[in-house]
Amino acid sequence: MVHDFYQQYGGEDAVALAERRLLEQHAEDVLLYSRDNAEIRDYSLPGKLAFSLGTLYSHRTHREIVALARLRRPDVAYVHNVFPLISPSLYHALHGLKVPIVQVVHEFRLLCPNSWFYTEGRICERCKHGNYLHAVRHRCYRDSYILSALYSASIGINRFAGGMDKIDAFICLTEFSKLKLLESGVPEEKLYVRPNFIDASAVSPVPGTGDYVMYLGRLSPEKGVWTLVQAFEQLRGVNLKIVGTGPLESDIKAYVEEKGLRNISLTGFKSGKEKWELLRNSRFVVLPSEWYEAFPMVILEAYAAGKPVVASDIGGLPYIVRNGKSGMLFRPGSVADLTEKVRYLTERPAEIEAMGRYGRQLVETEYGPEPAYRTLFGFTSKPLKTITCPPFSRALTGLGFSHS
Repeated sequence: MVHDFYQQYGGEDAVALAERRLLEQHAEDVLLYSRDNAEIRDYSLPGKLAFSLGTLYSHRTHREIVALARLRRPDVAYVHNVFPLISPSLYHALHGLKVPIVQVVHEFRLLCPNSWFYTEGRICERCKHGNYLHAVRHRCYRDSYILSALYSASIGINRFAGGMDKIDAFICLTEFSKLKLLESGVPEEKLYVRPNFIDASAVSPVPGTGDYVMYLGRLSPEKGVWTLVQAFEQLRGVNLKIVGTGPLESDIKAYVEEKGLRNISLTGFKSGKEKWELLRNSRFVVLPSEWYEAFPMVILEAYAAGKPVVASDIGGLPYIVRNGKSGMLFRPGSVADLTEKVRYLTERPAEIEAMGRYGRQLVETEYGPEPAYRTLFGFTSKPLKTITCPPFSRALTGLGFSHS
């Protein structure tokens, strides 16, 4: 199993660790090969130069992966994130060793240098077919020509060197992600759909109660937080708690103060028990994203707490939020439509409770650990066909994989 941890711990890191625990609980022999992007903060100038070259092709990764594969003889490489420290050199090393590669598509980094298909305040798919010069021209990664060029080179060189062709299977989190990979040229026979999962057994749901609506996530433009704030500016009788941090935090605080929005409060970043208590005491959760979300874990966390989700109708969100059953959908970026949906729900507590119970049922039946394990080990040559869990080697034989 392979994962490059982010500097700011997030949903993708949590999913990777949950996957590892799930496999180990089922007595699978799991070796985690990982790096932590936090180490970049301590790099000297020579270290930063070496890092830039390593992002294109990490010789350290190649050397270590070859040694580990020869020692442990893995059946499969189950890959989550490789950027930037592990780098796409992983794919070339494993392919050379005839170790089959299964890549989880958490976002669109293999197709888009900033991974979001979003830049300059709008959806953008210019680089999808392989011309990454667009990303440099528009400074798509952190508004920097240099960093945009670095990631464009890393992804572009890997793509033109056949790195994506060396991946044997892509696990997409929703049908939407599958569609985007199809559009970029990945053969359909390599694409499988398997959602994220959550173990809700330790969470006591409280559907139908709550004193406020809740936003839980990063405070950044693509997350639609300005749409959220402006909607609750029209909903002064409904309290909103914004839980999280990010580049827009100080601007939002200043706006709330300037406008006298007493119904909006910012709590900062919360995790663990504090986060779960905030969820359990909320009425429902709002997810106003304006980019192609793949499968945000906050939806499953809300369901686990027995809370519906009001989400924008974009990307993977309409595949996870079942409109009228586990929550409601609104037009992305529309203050008026979000205002209407929030007002509708707050005036109907019985519907909030019913939706919360339905969401809880989903995480117990469709998005729990056991269904996730069965689906992963049930992939055959026909996507999404679930069978009795075979050993991993037999499941991979169905995909036509060879084994080291």
